[in-house]
Amino acid sequence: PSTIQAPIVMIKNINSNKKLLKNLISRDFKINYYGHFLGYFWSLLEPIALTAIFYIVFVILRGDTDTLLPLKIMIGILLYSTFSKTLSSCTSCLVSNASLIQQVYFPREIFPTAISGFRLLSLCLSILIIFPYMAYENLTLTRYILFMPISMICLILMAQGFGMMTASIQVKVRDTKQVIDLILRAAFFLSGVFFGAEHIPPENLETFLLNPVAVFLEMGRIAVLGEMNFLNWDQIITSILFSLSVFIVGSIIFVKSERKAVKFL
Repeated sequence: PSTIQAPIVMIKNINSNKKLLKNLISRDFKINYYGHFLGYFWSLLEPIALTAIFYIVFVILRGDTDTLLPLKIMIGILLYSTFSKTLSSCTSCLVSNASLIQQVYFPREIFPTAISGFRLLSLCLSILIIFPYMAYENLTLTRYILFMPISMICLILMAQGFGMMTASIQVKVRDTKQVIDLILRAAFFLSGVFFGAEHIPPENLETFLLNPVAVFLEMGRIAVLGEMNFLNWDQIITSILFSLSVFIVGSIIFVKSERKAVKFL
């Protein structure tokens, strides 16, 4: 397909293989949760346990007056962890499915899409922790709650886009995933997971919010707190457009390169 047609071809291929996509997402759920006594409830219990730990450390032991800090940190961890795991898994999606690819042909864009679908569903289960915490803190839902699904979807689209760019490289250069993981670890500390925009000096805030991941984490917190104090609409729209652009470019690169790349498996 031509460069312009590549994203359309990808969407058509995914739509025509919806049953396979569902099976791959179901497979990932079984791999991650099958045999566990609590099964899918681990998606909910893990963030609950972490939130409790953060509350003990920051509020009770440190005596921090901001009782919402554990929730802010938890939102940052959940959103960034989903972004990080999606990008890392998409990078290695062709290599990790080499045996299946060599047995039968089907559109390979199913693999990164299945990863994104699984991560989105897992995040939807995990993010439920925010509602009892909001009730505990007497926080009410506002129109900004819509920022949460927008930030979740944009982070996953951006991660899949970057992952589709690096997947074909990983097939030829197996160190690619290690490099990506190293970059993701560095980005963890630069994207505001453990701190928010309110902790950034005013003169550096605009530079900090050039990072679209930081913008989406901040949007997740705004969704819960109901106050948009540090972000403006230009930064939000720019980050959303960047996420969509990365996804489109990633799909173009993946569709045009995967046929040649799989020869190296």
